[in-house]
Amino acid sequence: MFILNDIEALPDDLDNLPEKAVHRLTFRAVFTIKGVPDTFTGVVFEDETGGLVLQHFNNPRGNVRKIITLKNKLEEGAFAGIRDVVFAVSRGEAVNYPQQFETAVVKSRRPGR
Repeated sequence: MFILNDIEALPDDLDNLPEKAVHRLTFRAVFTIKGVPDTFTGVVFEDETGGLVLQHFNNPRGNVRKIITLKNKLEEGAFAGIRDVVFAVSRGEAVNYPQQFETAVVKSRRPGR
């Protein structure tokens, strides 16, 4: 089970924004996955078309592979739900915590198991 415990607002990180983007939120997502606490950081910005974009950069370590691993551990579509919660926070909407998302059942890669 993935449990989103909080989205913490961080000081604006304008260095990681693409050109012509409008900053909305720099954040730290605090969560537990399978009982293990962890975080990832990112920024929400509005692109040229007015759509919201989530860009994760996982400062201070810069480990973007963490997000890829996290997406692989979640059920299909669960990360979109997490993204929607982050977008809601960036728009100033009230969000109730904790939010729960299902994790995927990973099949063993060992032959015969």
